[in-house]
Amino acid sequence: MKIEEATIMYISYRMSLGERARTLKFIMNNFCNYIGPDKDISNISEQHCLYYLNAHGIREGVATAYWFSIYAILNGFFMWAIARKYMKANPLPNDKPAKNEGFVPYIYSNEELKRIFETALTYRKRFNIEYPEVIQTMLKLTYCLGLRPSETTHLVVDDIRLQDGIAFIRETKFYKSRIVPFGEEVSRMLEDYLLWRSEITLRRCVADNHLFIDKRGNPVRLSSFQQAFSFIREKAGIHRADTAFSDVRLQDLRHTFATNRVAQWYRDGKDVQTLLPVLSTYLGHSNLDSTAVYISFTNQLLNEAGKRFQSYVML
Repeated sequence: MKIEEATIMYISYRMSLGERARTLKFIMNNFCNYIGPDKDISNISEQHCLYYLNAHGIREGVATAYWFSIYAILNGFFMWAIARKYMKANPLPNDKPAKNEGFVPYIYSNEELKRIFETALTYRKRFNIEYPEVIQTMLKLTYCLGLRPSETTHLVVDDIRLQDGIAFIRETKFYKSRIVPFGEEVSRMLEDYLLWRSEITLRRCVADNHLFIDKRGNPVRLSSFQQAFSFIREKAGIHRADTAFSDVRLQDLRHTFATNRVAQWYRDGKDVQTLLPVLSTYLGHSNLDSTAVYISFTNQLLNEAGKRFQSYVML
């Protein structure tokens, strides 16, 4: 398959998931022109990728954040192509330059989480295309199940199995699917939401099977979910106090879930090292390095780890 054809298909696929894909389109089209539109994607080599990465992502001999953005976008493209058997192997180099770890995800406190969920019901006084009940449930589910925001927006009603206490997360990042179990509290929340949703869809004659729909009966897109969170964050008055280039993010709910889960394991006296691969699988990661990115060493986590270490010393 020619890279131009594959690029068009991949961009269309990503946009069908509700992404704006502006940066992705720019990088993919630029890469396509750099390689040559008529080149078969199976003939793209590691050297091609390195030349492109270094030409656009190296400044004064140092890899910029843009280098890693390009790498991530190309990696997604190649993984998509491999999953569909358009190519056999990922040509990106395995060795990456050291990354500047200047950005630290924000970990919400329990009080801030409560404020976010409560504010979701009142974040807009004027007419809004999204139901506040829908946005609130999306936020709660994103946190409680540690989902990527895009995974939340792609759920359909049939993905939720209340009787089994599981949710199916289908072909998400890296094009893998997984099963996510949930407890009684989440089950009750989803049961109440599904009852509310059935009444709304019956009254408005909505046939769409997406779990989260707006007032027009259309699925809530990722961009709409992110915009709603931005309004909620402002009204709740939750902001970063440090000098990070980004304010608190929707994605930080997932980081908070992972960090809180590890802290709870320490409190419960669990073998965290043994359980980390379980958390990695739950989050849909292929390796522990990806999971480690989501675990921030908050004072709470360090305190619990310190208590665990002290108990070993006292033995």
